[in-house]
Amino acid sequence: MKINIKKLPKSEVEIEGELETDLFESFFSRALKRLGENLKIDGFRKGKIPEHILLAKIPEMTILEEMAQVALNEHYPKILEAEKIDAIGQPMISITKLARKNPLGFKIKTAELGEIKLPDYKNIAREINSKVTPEEKTRLKIIEKIIEESELEIPEILLEVELNKIIYRMESDITGMGLKFEDYLKQLSKTKEDLKKDFRVDAEKGAKLALILNEIAKVEAIVADEEQVLKEVAQILKQHKNADREGARMHAEQVLTNEKIFVFLENC
Repeated sequence: MKINIKKLPKSEVEIEGELETDLFESFFSRALKRLGENLKIDGFRKGKIPEHILLAKIPEMTILEEMAQVALNEHYPKILEAEKIDAIGQPMISITKLARKNPLGFKIKTAELGEIKLPDYKNIAREINSKVTPEEKTRLKIIEKIIEESELEIPEILLEVELNKIIYRMESDITGMGLKFEDYLKQLSKTKEDLKKDFRVDAEKGAKLALILNEIAKVEAIVADEEQVLKEVAQILKQHKNADREGARMHAEQVLTNEKIFVFLENC
């Protein structure tokens, strides 16, 4: 594997490289099998379709894209470990070369954990816990105070992730009401980029929260329960048949770890 690392401003890192031809080709059968798991063809049981039938039914580019996803899901963590990159958040991955019997070319942009100066979050939690009533939203008050007193730099890639989450939730709400998001934007006389500008402050707060929770988890050695993670992953995959297992696992671990951190702060 050929790798080139470039350090970017705001704690961002660009990883550009290639998986050699033989290594990339080794993911062909696994990718084809994954694609075949959800394919329905008369006369064959689901997940039991012969390889030659799958090859006839699935476009080569679809197989190549699946190969790339499977290969990078496996090798991205290995790259981070080998290059000693303390990455956070979801990486932005683009494929620069994709063809059979060729190396897989890729470019990955990720954020590296920069310096974070946390306040005495335990003391903040104790003070707020001693003053609020049971009806009040304790964890919100605690985390807002911790965010206010923390010093950290927000990588642009994390900010973009938070903005995309906000826009996605808004789009889901609008389409859930039977409306077209494009028509909604026209009524507002705004584009998606305009919305991103409007919600930038909220996105910054979300990005800060993600970084702070990640740091507290490291300091306090808080990790999600493995059994709960597996149950959550199974539930995600049941509801979203085409979801990526590794992505589902990362999401489950993050949500469950964050919940344990909130409980920890509420009990300080």
